[in-house]
Amino acid sequence: MTKIYGMPQSKVLSYKYSEQVSNFLAFSDIIGLFSIPEGFTHDWESVPFFKGTSPVSGLIHDYLSRYDSIPIVTKKKAADVYLEFLKYRGQSFIRRYTKYWIVRLAPGYFHKKSINWKPEIKE
Repeated sequence: MTKIYGMPQSKVLSYKYSEQVSNFLAFSDIIGLFSIPEGFTHDWESVPFFKGTSPVSGLIHDYLSRYDSIPIVTKKKAADVYLEFLKYRGQSFIRRYTKYWIVRLAPGYFHKKSINWKPEIKE
């Protein structure tokens, strides 16, 4: 059964990025139990128009979109898990499927960064 264990604990690095300050554990019916490690940098949820309406789901998708996530998944599987957690977190049918298709079809970003990637932040 889909479940998150606690809430992610992050520190803000900039207006766009945050970094996990502790491990975050979740269970997906699709991929099983997984952990997002301390130090993982992410942008929560950046789907245009709906940005930030389900940040935990966005965090999970950001992690699974890295080429060295554990487990390593396809773009479709990462989107399917995102959809699963959007539903778990209570997003409406229209909102979750709109977001799902945006991340499924968006070109370019998938598997381009490692889980240890850090953004260049200008002070």
